[in-house]
Amino acid sequence: MTDTDLLAGAVDLHVHTAPDLVDRFESDVDLARDAREAGMRGVVVKSHVVPTAGRVDLVNEAVGDDVLYGGIACNGTVGGLNRDAVETALELGAEIVWLPTAWSANHASQAREAGVDRFVGQRVPDADEDIPVAVDGEVTAATRTIIELVAEYDAVVGTGHASPAEVETVAAACADADTACLVNHPCFRVVDVSLDRQERLADLGAVMEYCAYSIQGTEGHTVDRVAEAIERVGAENAVLATDYGQAENPSVPGLRAFAEDVVDAGVSRKMVRRCLAETPADLLGLD
Repeated sequence: MTDTDLLAGAVDLHVHTAPDLVDRFESDVDLARDAREAGMRGVVVKSHVVPTAGRVDLVNEAVGDDVLYGGIACNGTVGGLNRDAVETALELGAEIVWLPTAWSANHASQAREAGVDRFVGQRVPDADEDIPVAVDGEVTAATRTIIELVAEYDAVVGTGHASPAEVETVAAACADADTACLVNHPCFRVVDVSLDRQERLADLGAVMEYCAYSIQGTEGHTVDRVAEAIERVGAENAVLATDYGQAENPSVPGLRAFAEDVVDAGVSRKMVRRCLAETPADLLGLD
């Protein structure tokens, strides 16, 4: 590894691992070892179905390095926007609390319309079960409770799979509560936040999370669009992540390849390094 290695000190805020309900490329332990060998500073392990806070501590102890971080996603498997589940995860060291993903009203309605009844192993909820995070331009009471709780623990709210309008409402509420806000894969097909709206979100202090998997899984989304977005919102409001961990997608080499592609698309190496290392570390409050 050289000083110019893009992964030196990098933090990937979005990786899926085993155990899970679907096949994953590697386990928590293997991910921790790969990240450490690559000189990365950390990886946030995300699950749509169970909290990862707590379990990552055992992995860090096993590998002898604090390289993995955890969180909780507020889907049906943890009771949705469940204050007690979220507070427990935060007490166990959760760094990110993701608002509903597959159980969000936005994602679930799209899935039902497409005739999809499962997403990465978990059930897609019925229309009377899915979870809106904002209604008529205001966050719901349950969402506000989660935002305020996350602020108490100095953690981060992830916007999950909310609609673009909901994402903006959540970001504004986070700004009011002085809560860090991470806009998860804004260019992913389920979310699809316009670049103009991303600029407004950045003005609210939110950080955009540009993921390699969004390019794989979203028609019309390209590395060039990521490069344009970074230039528009600024590297201080952007991170590069993978959302990898699918059986065919190793996250550590995937992050390096994605970052190099963004450099090739015209973003300066200095800006890409900031998106990989400084901005995510600042968001997590790493020393």
